[in-house]
Amino acid sequence: MGNVSLTIDENLCLIALVGNRLHMTSGISGKVFKSLSKFNIRLICHGASQHNLCFLVNERDANAIVSVLHAEFFEK
Repeated sequence: MGNVSLTIDENLCLIALVGNRLHMTSGISGKVFKSLSKFNIRLICHGASQHNLCFLVNERDANAIVSVLHAEFFEK
């Protein structure tokens, strides 16, 4: 048998954008990640569901990221 190692990362936060037909909305990923370009995105999940786009970020950035996304999509 081979060796298996496990690394546990702590202090991460999963953020999800939820909406209808996100998988069919041209440019949505670009708009999201362009607005978040100053943050480190650890993992992206887009397409597993047609209704959400999820990404993993450092917990310390979570509130700022949610504020940026809210401003980008709801305050314009």
